[in-house]
Amino acid sequence: MDLIPLWYWLAVFFGLGACVGSFYNVIVYRMPRGMSLVNPPSHCPLCKKHIPIYYNLPIVGWIWLRGKSACCKQPISIIYPIGESLCGLMGALALFLAVAVNYGTVVPELFTAPVLNLEVWADAFALFWLLLGIYPVFAVDFKYKLIPDSISVGGIVVGLLLSIVPGGVSPLQSLMGMVVAGGGLWFLGFAASRILKKEAMGFGDVKLLAGYGALMGWTCAVETLVLAAILGIVVMVPWARLQKNMEDGSGQIPFGPFLAIAAPVMYLWGGSLLEAYLQFLQG
Repeated sequence: MDLIPLWYWLAVFFGLGACVGSFYNVIVYRMPRGMSLVNPPSHCPLCKKHIPIYYNLPIVGWIWLRGKSACCKQPISIIYPIGESLCGLMGALALFLAVAVNYGTVVPELFTAPVLNLEVWADAFALFWLLLGIYPVFAVDFKYKLIPDSISVGGIVVGLLLSIVPGGVSPLQSLMGMVVAGGGLWFLGFAASRILKKEAMGFGDVKLLAGYGALMGWTCAVETLVLAAILGIVVMVPWARLQKNMEDGSGQIPFGPFLAIAAPVMYLWGGSLLEAYLQFLQG
């Protein structure tokens, strides 16, 4: 690792992101339908035939097959390679942003130099999870009002594991972030439900924020909640009013996507934004 240049790692992170994106395509398709994510293995949704692993290669498989299934020659949605490509770009962006934030700049010389700072790697893997999680949270929560446990609970596991890596949040900070963020949001949802006499917060949102707390610590997780609430008010309330269907419940506002957008922003710039806000209050 001490001899491998940054440009190579960016390519690796792109490949890892595309592979994760391929798995997220499975989550987006199967989870809302109540299907297992692992059984049965990859198969054609039309003729149910098994798909060989070489046809499942992210991006490359779709191009190889020219957008048609190998078994029954039916069209394969272009959404699959687009999602994989976006996740690949997000994966490379995670490492790029970690380098940019820790070094303060990205000059051409950095691309040919090895990345030796452990804090960069801790930030890169945390951002990898945060950025790639936007795709499945958006795709599932907006349509089905569900957040995959593989993202929310998975975030808790990943956050606790990454806390072992020197340079990031400590194990104590990760544990406190999980408890304070998840427990705090659960309490807010519980109180709002009692006041409004209807469910005000899904438990999926609670688990998602708990995962963010484990990755970022409780301070950044609280800042994420605040920014997500602001985004939700600015964007979704006017949209819901235009739909004119809030009375029948079909206009329920999904909160998960706004948490997913706010999390990487506050992870990167939460401290700077808070400092700027406090300076604004002080005149």
